[in-house]
Amino acid sequence: MSRPLRVALAGNPNVGKTSLFNELTGAAEAVGNLAGVTVDVSVGRVAARHGAARPIEVVDLPGIYSLNASSEDGVLAYEVLCGRGSVVPDVIVLVLDATNLARNLYLALQVRELGCRCVVALNMMDAARDSGIDVDVDALAKALGVPVVETVARSGDGIDALLTTVARGGPVAAAQFVDVEEPTVRAYEARYGRAAGRWHCIEAHGQAPDPDTGRAVEALVEARYAAVDQMLERVVRPIRPPKPTRSRSEQIDRILTHRIGGPLVFVVVMALVFQAMFAGAEPFMKSIEATVGWLQAWISNTFGDHLWVDLINDGVLAGVGNVVVFVPQVALLFAFIGLLEDSGYMARAAFIIDRIMMKAGLSGSSFVPLLSGYACAIPAILGTRTIRSRRARIATMLMVPFASCSARLPIYALLIGAFFEADTIVWGPFSIGGLLLLAMYTLSTVSALAMGFVYSRTILRGPRLPLFIELPPYRLPRLRHTLSKVWERVRGFLRDAGTTILAATVVLWAVLTFPQPPPDVGVEAEVTPIEHSLGGRVGKAIEPALQPMGQDWRVGIGILGSFAAREVFISTLGLVFGIENADEDDAPLRERLRTARDPKTGRKLYTPLSATALMVFFVYAAQCMSTLAVVRRETKTWRWPAFMFLSMTLIAYVAAVLVYQVGTWLGWGTDVSMFV
Repeated sequence: MSRPLRVALAGNPNVGKTSLFNELTGAAEAVGNLAGVTVDVSVGRVAARHGAARPIEVVDLPGIYSLNASSEDGVLAYEVLCGRGSVVPDVIVLVLDATNLARNLYLALQVRELGCRCVVALNMMDAARDSGIDVDVDALAKALGVPVVETVARSGDGIDALLTTVARGGPVAAAQFVDVEEPTVRAYEARYGRAAGRWHCIEAHGQAPDPDTGRAVEALVEARYAAVDQMLERVVRPIRPPKPTRSRSEQIDRILTHRIGGPLVFVVVMALVFQAMFAGAEPFMKSIEATVGWLQAWISNTFGDHLWVDLINDGVLAGVGNVVVFVPQVALLFAFIGLLEDSGYMARAAFIIDRIMMKAGLSGSSFVPLLSGYACAIPAILGTRTIRSRRARIATMLMVPFASCSARLPIYALLIGAFFEADTIVWGPFSIGGLLLLAMYTLSTVSALAMGFVYSRTILRGPRLPLFIELPPYRLPRLRHTLSKVWERVRGFLRDAGTTILAATVVLWAVLTFPQPPPDVGVEAEVTPIEHSLGGRVGKAIEPALQPMGQDWRVGIGILGSFAAREVFISTLGLVFGIENADEDDAPLRERLRTARDPKTGRKLYTPLSATALMVFFVYAAQCMSTLAVVRRETKTWRWPAFMFLSMTLIAYVAAVLVYQVGTWLGWGTDVSMFV
């Protein structure tokens, strides 16, 4: 079988490049309104069609404004386009925004200097016509010396024509250069070649500025922009005079980006998201709980009392089943985030947060990875590659784990549903459950910003880089792509439940089951069978350290298990209470936690106050080995992940102890809910 035709998608941020990738490949890559959503190279396949003699492989490169970008993703894109990276393209599809050619053509001129096989996808042609702009496609193709195809990536218009043009191939376009007579530019061109010489000239000035390279860079930039202006005069002409009135997006932005109104709207939007997420998922969660309980009862009644039945009921179903029950909330979280991103609102959120990030010594560019951290810290940390300053990049990496990722959501939902009147409406459409969930996410966000403030003024002191951001027009979200993205996330969650969590659950079941007590140890014994097990002994050993934060040895085992993955905390509690109460009815885990009592004193094991302290602990604790491994890979040292783990664990413990002790001092440490 012949090697696939490899096509690299390149272009500025926000030109619809990732949308085009999704249309070409059917993939569900994140479609964002900020540079940095697509950080790693994404690869997808298009079946052989449109006259192609072989399949087509599409590589989605990070969005860049020029080939001299100083961030890591910019360097990556440059190396691929020059054929020096691990991915060598056969054809470059350069995506241009028809509504903003004045910005896009600068990168086009640089790509033209490479002398490669290139096709231009002139995207957003519908928006250009709606704005009263007409682009002469033939004139643009003649000016650039490459084929130009009109596309509308959001609707799929022009995709077939683009594939046909790409599959047709054709000769490599001759390199075309804007003439620059500056001596320093000529010297670099003579040393490295014309295209590489210009790149090295700009890079040299960025690393060690001096008057000679400064004049050379200024001459290069001026010459290219002068060529862009001349090209625009030939290829762009207005269909009608522009309307003097504000556009719809500008009118909306008068409210959503207002200094006072913008943050207020952002808080209300987030509150509505969490309320809808909590209330909307509850019926589905109850159905899953009932199904798991019915299945456990059926297995027990059908197969009787056997060790392997205990493994399935108390191990697999009590462990993995109690994680799967939170899939509806995880799905809703990703659905809402996807809709807000696709609509263009998240770019406004970054603009709003930039004012706050500035106080922390950072910029809104750090908000993009921080926002991604609410889904998963791993791609969020990879997303810091778009940050130009290494100091700001490391500070952002240290901030990201404070954002409550989707793995923490099931823990919050479990504790809120078990110990609070979650469905009780307290104000308007907002219930206790929704507001408590918002409080946990707000605490994580405020804490991340506070730690960024501390880091940027102590161990990572340095100048703040400004935020450069485009505010794209508001668009109706594409439901199909949003649902595809949600499914990808849910599938990953279920894959973890079926692999990592299942494996950890089986191991923990064995640890909590063996060694079993001698046959002569009865029910009245001082030590229960689970306390006699290896896991129970470890939990008992760390219990003195947990008591100041209102927790016992059972929760201690869950905390230890959660270092493999945070979701394992829930499966571990399912194991502990499933094994300890094996003779009782198969009640949902939330009910078991709510009614759990100390077998010696008869007092409730947990209260709303202890549940709150535990949620605060999980807001701060760095309990994800994969995250620490990624930080190690990105920083090339164990110093920063070690610092992250130790500092966050200490903060988590101190914060949880303070919450429980202060709450007890205030008289909240009772069996009665503090919020009802």
